[in-house]
Amino acid sequence: MASSAGPTFQRFWVSVGCTVALTIALIKNLTGPYPRPTEMLNRLSLAMVAGILTSWCAVLLWEALRGQRGNADKVRVQPAGQGADVPNTGEQGADVQSADGQSAGVGGPSALMGNLIALTAAAIVTWATYAMLKGFTFVAVSRHTAICAFLFLLFFIVPHVRKNRGLEMYVVRLFVQAVIAVLFSAVMFIGLAGITFTVSSLFSLKISHYAYLRLWLIMAGIMAPFLFMAGIPRAGLTVERHEYPKVLNNLMVYVVTPLLTAYTFILYLYFAKILITRQWPVGLVSHLVLWYSVATTAALYFVWPLASENKWAETFSRYFIKAVIPLLAMMFVSIGIRIKYYGITENRYYVLVLGLWVLGSMIYLNIAEARRRNGASSTRRNRSMVLPVSLAIVVALSVLGPWSSFSVAKWSQNRRLEGLCAKYGIVKGGAIPPSSEIPPADRREIVAVLNYFDRYHDFSDVRLLPPGFTWAHVEQVLGFSHVDEGYVVPVQPVYYEATDRSMDITGYRYLFDFTRPYYKDGTALSLSQGDVVAAYDLDRKSIAVKIDGQLEWEGSLPELIAGIVPKYEIEPGRIEFRPEDMVFEATGAGRNLGIKLVVTSIWGELDPAGGEPVLHQAGFFLFIRMLLK
Repeated sequence: MASSAGPTFQRFWVSVGCTVALTIALIKNLTGPYPRPTEMLNRLSLAMVAGILTSWCAVLLWEALRGQRGNADKVRVQPAGQGADVPNTGEQGADVQSADGQSAGVGGPSALMGNLIALTAAAIVTWATYAMLKGFTFVAVSRHTAICAFLFLLFFIVPHVRKNRGLEMYVVRLFVQAVIAVLFSAVMFIGLAGITFTVSSLFSLKISHYAYLRLWLIMAGIMAPFLFMAGIPRAGLTVERHEYPKVLNNLMVYVVTPLLTAYTFILYLYFAKILITRQWPVGLVSHLVLWYSVATTAALYFVWPLASENKWAETFSRYFIKAVIPLLAMMFVSIGIRIKYYGITENRYYVLVLGLWVLGSMIYLNIAEARRRNGASSTRRNRSMVLPVSLAIVVALSVLGPWSSFSVAKWSQNRRLEGLCAKYGIVKGGAIPPSSEIPPADRREIVAVLNYFDRYHDFSDVRLLPPGFTWAHVEQVLGFSHVDEGYVVPVQPVYYEATDRSMDITGYRYLFDFTRPYYKDGTALSLSQGDVVAAYDLDRKSIAVKIDGQLEWEGSLPELIAGIVPKYEIEPGRIEFRPEDMVFEATGAGRNLGIKLVVTSIWGELDPAGGEPVLHQAGFFLFIRMLLK
């Protein structure tokens, strides 16, 4: 670790800075004092992940374009986990002159320029993804996930832009380095956590449980990525076959491939059952086949380097690409049945597109294998690059443009809703007039479509609905209630947690503390001072103040909260009230009392049908003063 720290930092100092920033954001979000700017920190954390991947790609692309270590034959690559790449002289971190005279070392102006490019690219991507994640909508998070997947694939592609120097061994090298990084970081965390616990126990120190969480975040967010970066081969540098770890060799040949073969046999038995019974598969089977196919395609990168020396590895890599095609056909039938009845959603779109990519990859690999057996020498070298490049293109296209999953899903669900309504002739002038003639089954289908748009998009995306439509308008627009159909609709959470603050309470005589009300003597909680009694109903969330047994003032927390909700924009995510809106003042019925209600905490939601607050928990201070004697 010590010997590789300097060269690794010189090569990836922008990436290291991004991992530190990400870790600080996670620590503040998970262990910082209340109130935590949760949404901002969540957006920043996700954006920093994209920034880290971008910085890796930028550094590796710069190395590939500059031709660093261009004469790969003069450089020896140490096995993963043994520090940075070193020249044949064994001098750790020294520069090596390539054939064209360029410095191949980790330092110098070239490394600085590469990191400056990485800093610019990472800053742009981080800012763009942070802005895109506003509101944490389903579309924004899905698009961010796809962007990160695209950048992750580029991480494997860009080192080979000039020439394919063996992507399979490059993948093996990175996998081994990732395992080493995780193992070292885990051992460090367990050891340091044990030391911390022992010291706190023996010397009676009060150490918060957050200390262990922060320690884990530092190990996982800084140390593990740093150790991984220490083993990333430089662009254009060949990782030789003899560096394939023996443990991984045995794992792939004697464990992974036999298990995948057994899984394939089971799927073929199920396929035979379908052909005999003619009961076509639906639901889970498409995912079982798809993720098995994707996992086995990834496993091929670990098997291909072994095929030239191991008969079983060669047999597996040759016949799997043929055996998976009939299983993919079964998967397409399964997903096709779901799409026929329920339309396309984003999840079904991804399953369909990924399945088509796997099918296309298998067809390509079969053609490449046939050409190789006929003597085409370049086929084996090119096949490993086609798969990640094509997958990166598919991932990008699936979230961008009019053919994206979001556009196609909205089009499909609109068609589904229009078809349901047209079946009963209730679509007039491009709108839906109220109707009570629709059977319960189709009512549930219509509400399911509306729920899809509400959960993942917006009601404004439904072509048949009038502007400003909400769940409160369902019965007015459709002629039946979504509640009657037993369909649970997502709610809008509301929240407030008081921070340290001060206020003027001049003239108030009594303080009634209901900040932590709980069910002890039933649903009513009563506190008294002299002849003043304050009672709080925990179920109704109502407050009553009496003097000498006479009711002077009564208030309802849900009604008070309902009065301030219009100040806030209803958008995805929870509504967090502002402190200035959590103070309410009133006078008694006989104008004998002055009342100040200071809410300290609220957890609840807005009723989707009417928008009324439903409070699950509330705490408050009640200040009272006498106005008349």
